[in-house]
Amino acid sequence: MLAFSAPCLPLAAVGLPVVVHLPPYYAGSLGLDIGVVGLIFFIVRIIDVPLDPILGVLIDRSKSRLGRFRPWLGGGAMILFAGVLAVFFAQPGISGPMAFAGLMLMYVGYSVVLVSHMAWGAVLSDDYHERSRIFGWWMAFNMVGMLAILAVPPASAALFGADRATGIQTMGIIIAAALVPTIILNIVAVPERLSRSDAGHAHGWREMVDAFRMPLLRRLLIVDLLANLAPGIAGALLLFFFEAARGYTPAQASLLLIPYFVAGLVAAPFWMALARRTSKHRAILWAVGLYMICQSGTLFIPRDDMALASLGMALAGIPYVAPAFLLRAMLADYSDAETLRSGKEQTGLFYALLTAVQKLGYAIPVGLTYPLLGLIGFDPSLGTANSENAITALTFLFIVPPVLIAGIGGLIIRGWPITAETQARNAEALAARS
Repeated sequence: MLAFSAPCLPLAAVGLPVVVHLPPYYAGSLGLDIGVVGLIFFIVRIIDVPLDPILGVLIDRSKSRLGRFRPWLGGGAMILFAGVLAVFFAQPGISGPMAFAGLMLMYVGYSVVLVSHMAWGAVLSDDYHERSRIFGWWMAFNMVGMLAILAVPPASAALFGADRATGIQTMGIIIAAALVPTIILNIVAVPERLSRSDAGHAHGWREMVDAFRMPLLRRLLIVDLLANLAPGIAGALLLFFFEAARGYTPAQASLLLIPYFVAGLVAAPFWMALARRTSKHRAILWAVGLYMICQSGTLFIPRDDMALASLGMALAGIPYVAPAFLLRAMLADYSDAETLRSGKEQTGLFYALLTAVQKLGYAIPVGLTYPLLGLIGFDPSLGTANSENAITALTFLFIVPPVLIAGIGGLIIRGWPITAETQARNAEALAARS
Protein backbone atom coordinates (compact mmCIF):
# COMPACT_ATOMS: atom_id res chain seq x y z
CA MET A 1 0.00 0.00 0.00
CA LEU A 2 2.85 2.39 0.75
CA ALA A 3 4.50 1.68 -2.60
CA PHE A 4 1.23 2.01 -4.51
CA SER A 5 0.23 5.25 -2.78
CA ALA A 6 3.64 6.96 -2.96
CA PRO A 7 3.18 8.57 -6.42
CA CYS A 8 0.14 10.39 -5.05
CA LEU A 9 2.52 12.71 -3.19
CA PRO A 10 3.95 14.45 -6.27
CA LEU A 11 0.71 14.06 -8.27
CA ALA A 12 -1.30 15.89 -5.63
CA ALA A 13 1.48 18.42 -5.28
CA VAL A 14 1.06 19.17 -9.00
CA GLY A 15 -2.73 19.28 -8.93
CA LEU A 16 -3.21 21.72 -6.06
CA PRO A 17 -1.02 24.61 -7.32
CA VAL A 18 -2.67 24.32 -10.74
CA VAL A 19 -5.98 25.25 -9.11
CA VAL A 20 -4.91 27.50 -6.24
CA HIS A 21 -1.48 29.05 -6.82
CA LEU A 22 -0.53 29.07 -10.49
CA PRO A 23 -3.47 31.02 -11.99
CA PRO A 24 -3.06 33.97 -9.55
CA TYR A 25 0.73 33.77 -10.05
CA TYR A 26 0.46 33.91 -13.85
CA ALA A 27 -2.14 36.72 -13.62
CA GLY A 28 -0.17 38.72 -11.03
CA SER A 29 3.57 38.14 -10.85
CA LEU A 30 4.07 37.04 -14.46
CA GLY A 31 1.90 39.83 -15.85
CA LEU A 32 -0.60 37.92 -18.00
CA ASP A 33 -4.12 39.38 -18.26
CA ILE A 34 -6.54 37.65 -15.85
CA GLY A 35 -8.95 36.82 -18.68
CA VAL A 36 -6.11 35.35 -20.75
CA VAL A 37 -4.97 33.25 -17.78
CA GLY A 38 -8.46 31.85 -17.28
CA LEU A 39 -8.75 31.08 -20.98
CA ILE A 40 -5.33 29.36 -21.18
CA PHE A 41 -5.92 27.14 -18.15
CA PHE A 42 -9.37 26.24 -19.46
CA ILE A 43 -8.35 25.52 -23.06
CA VAL A 44 -5.36 23.39 -22.07
CA ARG A 45 -7.56 21.12 -19.97
CA ILE A 46 -10.29 20.96 -22.58
CA ILE A 47 -7.73 19.90 -25.19
CA ASP A 48 -6.22 17.43 -22.74
CA VAL A 49 -9.56 15.80 -21.83
CA PRO A 50 -9.93 13.66 -25.02
CA LEU A 51 -6.45 12.29 -24.40
CA ASP A 52 -7.59 10.39 -21.30
CA PRO A 53 -10.05 8.00 -23.01
CA ILE A 54 -7.48 7.32 -25.72
CA LEU A 55 -4.93 6.50 -23.03
CA GLY A 56 -7.45 4.21 -21.36
CA VAL A 57 -8.02 2.24 -24.54
CA LEU A 58 -4.27 1.94 -25.14
CA ILE A 59 -3.67 0.79 -21.57
CA ASP A 60 -6.41 -1.85 -21.85
CA ARG A 61 -4.77 -3.11 -25.05
CA SER A 62 -1.29 -3.13 -23.61
CA LYS A 63 0.82 -6.28 -23.35
CA SER A 64 4.33 -6.03 -22.04
CA ARG A 65 6.86 -8.16 -20.22
CA LEU A 66 6.84 -5.39 -17.61
CA GLY A 67 3.05 -5.50 -17.25
CA ARG A 68 0.14 -3.37 -18.42
CA PHE A 69 0.76 -0.31 -16.28
CA ARG A 70 4.50 0.00 -15.61
CA PRO A 71 5.59 1.31 -19.05
CA TRP A 72 2.85 3.94 -19.00
CA LEU A 73 3.66 5.07 -15.48
CA GLY A 74 7.38 5.43 -16.21
CA GLY A 75 6.97 7.15 -19.58
CA GLY A 76 4.35 9.55 -18.26
CA ALA A 77 6.58 10.48 -15.33
CA MET A 78 9.36 11.63 -17.68
CA ILE A 79 6.96 13.88 -19.61
CA LEU A 80 5.51 15.23 -16.36
CA PHE A 81 9.01 16.00 -15.05
CA ALA A 82 9.77 18.19 -18.08
CA GLY A 83 6.38 19.91 -17.86
CA VAL A 84 6.80 20.77 -14.18
CA LEU A 85 10.10 22.52 -14.91
CA ALA A 86 8.53 24.49 -17.77
CA VAL A 87 5.48 25.63 -15.78
CA PHE A 88 6.93 26.35 -12.35
CA PHE A 89 9.99 28.16 -13.70
CA ALA A 90 8.20 30.44 -16.16
CA GLN A 91 9.60 33.98 -16.13
CA PRO A 92 7.87 37.40 -16.04
CA GLY A 93 6.86 38.58 -19.47
CA ILE A 94 6.03 35.07 -20.65
CA SER A 95 3.74 35.09 -23.66
CA GLY A 96 0.36 33.40 -23.79
CA PRO A 97 1.53 30.75 -26.33
CA MET A 98 4.57 29.86 -24.21
CA ALA A 99 2.42 29.53 -21.09
CA PHE A 100 0.02 27.35 -23.06
CA ALA A 101 2.83 25.08 -24.35
CA GLY A 102 4.31 24.52 -20.89
CA LEU A 103 0.94 23.73 -19.34
CA MET A 104 0.08 21.37 -22.18
CA LEU A 105 3.29 19.40 -21.70
CA MET A 106 2.68 19.11 -17.96
CA TYR A 107 -0.93 18.03 -18.40
CA VAL A 108 -0.06 15.30 -20.91
CA GLY A 109 2.44 13.76 -18.51
CA TYR A 110 0.03 14.16 -15.60
CA SER A 111 -2.69 12.37 -17.58
CA VAL A 112 -0.54 9.38 -18.46
CA VAL A 113 0.64 8.92 -14.88
CA LEU A 114 -2.75 9.44 -13.25
CA VAL A 115 -4.77 7.19 -15.57
CA SER A 116 -2.32 4.29 -15.40
CA HIS A 117 -1.95 4.65 -11.63
CA MET A 118 -5.69 4.64 -10.85
CA ALA A 119 -6.36 1.75 -13.24
CA TRP A 120 -3.57 -0.21 -11.54
CA GLY A 121 -5.21 0.41 -8.16
CA ALA A 122 -8.53 -0.95 -9.40
CA VAL A 123 -7.07 -4.40 -10.12
CA LEU A 124 -5.29 -4.85 -6.78
CA SER A 125 -8.39 -6.37 -5.15
CA ASP A 126 -11.93 -7.45 -5.99
CA ASP A 127 -13.33 -6.99 -2.47
CA TYR A 128 -15.94 -4.23 -1.97
CA HIS A 129 -14.52 -2.96 1.35
CA GLU A 130 -10.86 -3.57 0.46
CA ARG A 131 -11.29 -1.25 -2.50
CA SER A 132 -12.46 1.48 -0.14
CA ARG A 133 -9.27 0.85 1.87
CA ILE A 134 -7.03 0.95 -1.23
CA PHE A 135 -8.44 4.23 -2.47
CA GLY A 136 -8.57 5.50 1.10
CA TRP A 137 -4.78 5.09 1.20
CA TRP A 138 -4.65 6.69 -2.24
CA MET A 139 -6.62 9.68 -0.97
CA ALA A 140 -4.64 9.93 2.27
CA PHE A 141 -1.37 10.22 0.35
CA ASN A 142 -2.99 12.80 -1.92
CA MET A 143 -3.84 14.80 1.17
CA VAL A 144 -0.29 14.49 2.51
CA GLY A 145 1.05 15.67 -0.85
CA MET A 146 -1.29 18.67 -0.76
CA LEU A 147 -0.29 19.53 2.78
CA ALA A 148 3.39 19.27 1.97
CA ILE A 149 3.11 21.59 -1.03
CA LEU A 150 0.89 24.01 0.90
CA ALA A 151 3.66 24.49 3.44
CA VAL A 152 6.10 25.62 0.75
CA PRO A 153 4.91 29.23 0.12
CA PRO A 154 4.86 30.29 3.80
CA ALA A 155 8.11 28.44 4.51
CA SER A 156 9.70 30.06 1.45
CA ALA A 157 8.45 33.47 2.56
CA ALA A 158 9.92 32.94 6.04
CA LEU A 159 13.28 31.79 4.70
CA PHE A 160 13.74 33.89 1.58
CA GLY A 161 11.33 36.81 1.98
CA ALA A 162 7.82 37.44 0.65
CA ASP A 163 8.69 36.68 -2.95
CA ARG A 164 5.86 34.70 -4.57
CA ALA A 165 8.07 33.62 -7.48
CA THR A 166 10.55 31.93 -5.12
CA GLY A 167 7.69 30.02 -3.49
CA ILE A 168 6.38 28.80 -6.85
CA GLN A 169 9.85 27.74 -8.04
CA THR A 170 10.50 25.93 -4.76
CA MET A 171 7.27 24.02 -5.34
CA GLY A 172 8.56 22.95 -8.74
CA ILE A 173 11.85 21.71 -7.30
CA ILE A 174 10.11 19.67 -4.60
CA ILE A 175 7.62 18.11 -7.03
CA ALA A 176 10.33 17.13 -9.51
CA ALA A 177 12.52 15.72 -6.72
CA ALA A 178 9.67 13.61 -5.30
CA LEU A 179 8.41 12.33 -8.65
CA VAL A 180 11.35 10.13 -9.61
CA PRO A 181 11.79 7.98 -6.45
CA THR A 182 8.06 7.48 -5.84
CA ILE A 183 7.42 6.31 -9.40
CA ILE A 184 10.41 3.94 -9.24
CA LEU A 185 9.14 2.53 -5.92
CA ASN A 186 5.70 1.89 -7.41
CA ILE A 187 7.07 0.22 -10.52
CA VAL A 188 9.43 -2.04 -8.56
CA ALA A 189 7.26 -3.01 -5.58
CA VAL A 190 3.59 -3.11 -6.64
CA PRO A 191 2.14 -6.29 -8.21
CA GLU A 192 -0.50 -6.47 -10.93
CA ARG A 193 -2.78 -8.97 -9.27
CA LEU A 194 -6.07 -9.29 -11.13
CA SER A 195 -6.59 -9.96 -14.81
CA ARG A 196 -9.81 -11.84 -15.39
CA SER A 197 -9.86 -11.23 -19.09
CA ASP A 198 -7.09 -10.85 -21.63
CA ALA A 199 -5.30 -7.65 -20.74
CA GLY A 200 -4.68 -7.10 -24.42
CA HIS A 201 -8.35 -7.40 -25.35
CA ALA A 202 -8.64 -5.67 -28.70
CA HIS A 203 -11.74 -3.60 -28.10
CA GLY A 204 -11.96 -0.71 -30.53
CA TRP A 205 -12.28 3.03 -30.25
CA ARG A 206 -16.06 2.64 -30.37
CA GLU A 207 -15.91 1.72 -26.67
CA MET A 208 -15.08 5.33 -25.87
CA VAL A 209 -18.44 6.35 -27.30
CA ASP A 210 -20.32 3.32 -26.02
CA ALA A 211 -19.09 3.94 -22.48
CA PHE A 212 -21.14 7.13 -22.27
CA ARG A 213 -24.25 5.08 -23.07
CA MET A 214 -23.84 3.01 -19.90
CA PRO A 215 -26.32 4.58 -17.44
CA LEU A 216 -24.49 3.71 -14.22
CA LEU A 217 -21.11 4.80 -15.58
CA ARG A 218 -22.60 8.03 -16.85
CA ARG A 219 -24.15 8.60 -13.43
CA LEU A 220 -20.81 8.10 -11.66
CA LEU A 221 -19.05 10.43 -14.07
CA ILE A 222 -21.61 13.19 -13.57
CA VAL A 223 -21.35 12.91 -9.79
CA ASP A 224 -17.55 12.99 -9.96
CA LEU A 225 -17.71 16.07 -12.19
CA LEU A 226 -19.90 17.84 -9.66
CA ALA A 227 -17.80 16.60 -6.73
CA ASN A 228 -14.73 18.20 -8.31
CA LEU A 229 -16.51 21.28 -9.61
CA ALA A 230 -17.76 22.41 -6.20
CA PRO A 231 -14.39 22.53 -4.38
CA GLY A 232 -12.74 23.52 -7.66
CA ILE A 233 -14.67 26.79 -7.76
CA ALA A 234 -13.91 27.45 -4.11
CA GLY A 235 -10.23 26.56 -4.63
CA ALA A 236 -9.85 28.79 -7.69
CA LEU A 237 -11.21 31.76 -5.74
CA LEU A 238 -9.83 30.97 -2.29
CA LEU A 239 -6.73 33.19 -2.34
CA PHE A 240 -8.71 36.07 -3.85
CA PHE A 241 -11.49 35.63 -1.25
CA PHE A 242 -9.23 35.68 1.79
CA GLU A 243 -6.94 38.42 0.47
CA ALA A 244 -9.55 40.80 -1.02
CA ALA A 245 -12.76 40.01 0.89
CA ARG A 246 -11.21 39.23 4.30
CA GLY A 247 -7.95 41.18 4.24
CA TYR A 248 -5.48 38.35 4.94
CA THR A 249 -1.98 38.40 3.48
CA PRO A 250 -1.06 35.92 0.68
CA ALA A 251 1.00 33.89 3.17
CA GLN A 252 -1.91 33.76 5.65
CA ALA A 253 -4.34 32.77 2.90
CA SER A 254 -2.06 29.90 1.90
CA LEU A 255 -1.70 28.80 5.52
CA LEU A 256 -5.50 28.56 5.86
CA LEU A 257 -5.50 25.67 3.41
CA ILE A 258 -3.42 23.60 5.85
CA PRO A 259 -6.21 23.07 8.44
CA TYR A 260 -8.57 22.34 5.55
CA PHE A 261 -6.49 19.44 4.29
CA VAL A 262 -5.35 18.28 7.73
CA ALA A 263 -9.00 17.91 8.70
CA GLY A 264 -9.67 15.96 5.50
CA LEU A 265 -6.73 13.66 6.18
CA VAL A 266 -7.80 13.03 9.79
CA ALA A 267 -11.41 12.46 8.68
CA ALA A 268 -10.54 9.88 6.00
CA PRO A 269 -10.67 6.85 8.36
CA PHE A 270 -14.08 8.05 9.60
CA TRP A 271 -15.47 8.09 6.06
CA MET A 272 -13.99 4.64 5.39
CA ALA A 273 -15.63 3.31 8.56
CA LEU A 274 -18.95 4.93 7.67
CA ALA A 275 -18.80 3.41 4.18
CA ARG A 276 -18.14 -0.02 5.70
CA ARG A 277 -21.00 0.39 8.18
CA THR A 278 -23.51 1.70 5.63
CA SER A 279 -22.31 1.81 2.01
CA LYS A 280 -20.05 3.95 -0.14
CA HIS A 281 -22.82 6.01 -1.69
CA ARG A 282 -24.53 6.68 1.66
CA ALA A 283 -21.24 7.89 3.10
CA ILE A 284 -20.98 10.27 0.14
CA LEU A 285 -24.48 11.57 0.89
CA TRP A 286 -23.49 12.37 4.47
CA ALA A 287 -20.32 14.09 3.23
CA VAL A 288 -22.25 16.19 0.71
CA GLY A 289 -24.69 17.39 3.36
CA LEU A 290 -21.87 18.35 5.71
CA TYR A 291 -19.99 20.10 2.90
CA MET A 292 -23.02 22.25 2.06
CA ILE A 293 -23.33 23.37 5.68
CA CYS A 294 -19.63 24.08 6.20
CA GLN A 295 -19.05 25.83 2.88
CA SER A 296 -22.01 28.10 3.63
CA GLY A 297 -20.45 28.79 7.01
CA THR A 298 -17.31 30.27 5.44
CA LEU A 299 -19.39 33.40 4.84
CA PHE A 300 -19.01 34.14 8.56
CA ILE A 301 -15.21 33.79 8.69
CA PRO A 302 -14.04 37.11 10.17
CA ARG A 303 -11.20 39.45 9.28
CA ASP A 304 -7.90 39.35 11.15
CA ASP A 305 -8.68 36.26 13.22
CA MET A 306 -6.52 33.36 12.08
CA ALA A 307 -7.79 31.09 14.86
CA LEU A 308 -11.46 31.34 13.84
CA ALA A 309 -10.57 31.30 10.14
CA SER A 310 -8.53 28.12 10.66
CA LEU A 311 -11.42 26.50 12.54
CA GLY A 312 -13.84 27.38 9.77
CA MET A 313 -11.54 25.96 7.11
CA ALA A 314 -10.96 22.80 9.16
CA LEU A 315 -14.71 22.19 9.40
CA ALA A 316 -15.06 22.73 5.65
CA GLY A 317 -12.25 20.23 5.01
CA ILE A 318 -13.80 17.31 6.92
CA PRO A 319 -16.21 16.23 4.12
CA TYR A 320 -13.89 17.17 1.25
CA VAL A 321 -12.04 13.86 1.19
CA ALA A 322 -14.97 11.40 1.04
CA PRO A 323 -16.30 11.66 -2.55
CA ALA A 324 -12.83 11.63 -4.10
CA PHE A 325 -11.80 8.15 -2.93
CA LEU A 326 -15.23 6.53 -2.51
CA LEU A 327 -16.27 7.29 -6.11
CA ARG A 328 -13.07 5.66 -7.36
CA ALA A 329 -13.76 2.58 -5.27
CA MET A 330 -17.33 2.53 -6.63
CA LEU A 331 -15.97 2.66 -10.17
CA ALA A 332 -13.87 -0.45 -9.49
CA ASP A 333 -17.07 -2.23 -8.41
CA TYR A 334 -18.85 -1.04 -11.52
CA SER A 335 -15.94 -2.20 -13.70
CA ASP A 336 -16.36 -5.73 -12.33
CA ALA A 337 -20.09 -5.64 -13.03
CA GLU A 338 -19.49 -4.51 -16.60
CA THR A 339 -16.73 -7.10 -17.14
CA LEU A 340 -19.15 -9.79 -15.99
CA ARG A 341 -21.86 -8.51 -18.34
CA SER A 342 -19.78 -7.90 -21.45
CA GLY A 343 -16.77 -10.20 -21.05
CA LYS A 344 -14.48 -7.23 -21.71
CA GLU A 345 -12.17 -5.70 -19.13
CA GLN A 346 -12.22 -1.94 -19.67
CA THR A 347 -10.74 -0.76 -16.39
CA GLY A 348 -8.22 1.55 -18.06
CA LEU A 349 -10.90 3.18 -20.19
CA PHE A 350 -13.26 3.71 -17.25
CA TYR A 351 -10.60 5.33 -15.10
CA ALA A 352 -9.44 7.40 -18.05
CA LEU A 353 -12.97 8.76 -18.42
CA LEU A 354 -13.05 9.51 -14.70
CA THR A 355 -9.72 11.34 -14.99
CA ALA A 356 -11.07 13.35 -17.92
CA VAL A 357 -14.14 14.32 -15.91
CA GLN A 358 -11.96 15.23 -12.93
CA LYS A 359 -9.96 17.58 -15.14
CA LEU A 360 -13.14 19.22 -16.39
CA GLY A 361 -14.16 19.74 -12.78
CA TYR A 362 -10.98 21.70 -12.17
CA ALA A 363 -10.77 23.39 -15.59
CA ILE A 364 -14.25 24.89 -15.62
CA PRO A 365 -13.84 26.91 -12.39
CA VAL A 366 -10.81 28.88 -13.60
CA GLY A 367 -12.14 29.15 -17.15
CA LEU A 368 -15.50 30.42 -15.88
CA THR A 369 -14.79 32.44 -12.74
CA TYR A 370 -11.69 34.33 -13.86
CA PRO A 371 -13.36 35.90 -16.93
CA LEU A 372 -16.39 36.70 -14.73
CA LEU A 373 -14.15 38.46 -12.21
CA GLY A 374 -12.58 40.40 -15.08
CA LEU A 375 -16.03 41.46 -16.31
CA ILE A 376 -17.06 42.80 -12.90
CA GLY A 377 -13.82 44.73 -12.60
CA PHE A 378 -12.00 42.62 -10.01
CA ASP A 379 -8.24 43.21 -10.11
CA PRO A 380 -6.12 40.57 -8.30
CA SER A 381 -3.31 43.07 -7.73
CA LEU A 382 -5.57 45.48 -5.77
CA GLY A 383 -6.64 43.12 -2.97
CA THR A 384 -8.92 44.90 -0.50
CA ALA A 385 -8.81 48.05 -2.66
CA ASN A 386 -11.21 46.46 -5.14
CA SER A 387 -14.68 47.98 -5.36
CA GLU A 388 -17.40 46.82 -2.96
CA ASN A 389 -19.42 45.38 -5.87
CA ALA A 390 -16.42 43.34 -7.08
CA ILE A 391 -15.77 41.93 -3.59
CA THR A 392 -19.48 41.09 -3.11
CA ALA A 393 -19.54 39.23 -6.43
CA LEU A 394 -16.34 37.40 -5.48
CA THR A 395 -17.89 36.30 -2.17
CA PHE A 396 -21.05 35.11 -3.92
CA LEU A 397 -19.05 33.03 -6.41
CA PHE A 398 -16.93 31.54 -3.62
CA ILE A 399 -19.90 30.28 -1.57
CA VAL A 400 -23.17 29.85 -3.48
CA PRO A 401 -22.27 27.85 -6.64
CA PRO A 402 -20.19 25.24 -4.74
CA VAL A 403 -23.05 24.61 -2.29
CA LEU A 404 -25.67 24.20 -5.03
CA ILE A 405 -23.45 22.00 -7.19
CA ALA A 406 -22.61 19.67 -4.29
CA GLY A 407 -26.30 19.29 -3.48
CA ILE A 408 -27.12 18.27 -7.04
CA GLY A 409 -24.38 15.62 -6.91
CA GLY A 410 -25.87 14.19 -3.72
CA LEU A 411 -29.29 13.89 -5.33
CA ILE A 412 -27.84 12.01 -8.31
CA ILE A 413 -25.87 9.43 -6.28
CA ARG A 414 -28.88 8.42 -4.13
CA GLY A 415 -29.96 4.80 -4.57
CA TRP A 416 -26.72 3.48 -6.12
CA PRO A 417 -27.44 -0.22 -6.82
CA ILE A 418 -24.03 -1.92 -6.39
CA THR A 419 -23.78 -2.83 -2.71
CA ALA A 420 -21.29 -5.02 -0.83
CA GLU A 421 -23.52 -8.05 -1.45
CA THR A 422 -23.78 -7.28 -5.17
CA GLN A 423 -20.02 -6.90 -5.50
CA ALA A 424 -19.40 -10.18 -3.64
CA ARG A 425 -21.63 -12.02 -6.12
CA ASN A 426 -19.92 -10.35 -9.08
CA ALA A 427 -16.45 -11.19 -7.78
CA GLU A 428 -17.43 -14.81 -7.21
CA ALA A 429 -18.88 -15.10 -10.71
CA LEU A 430 -15.78 -13.53 -12.29
CA ALA A 431 -13.50 -15.84 -10.30
CA ALA A 432 -15.49 -18.86 -11.46
CA ARG A 433 -15.32 -17.66 -15.07
CA SER A 434 -11.55 -17.29 -14.96
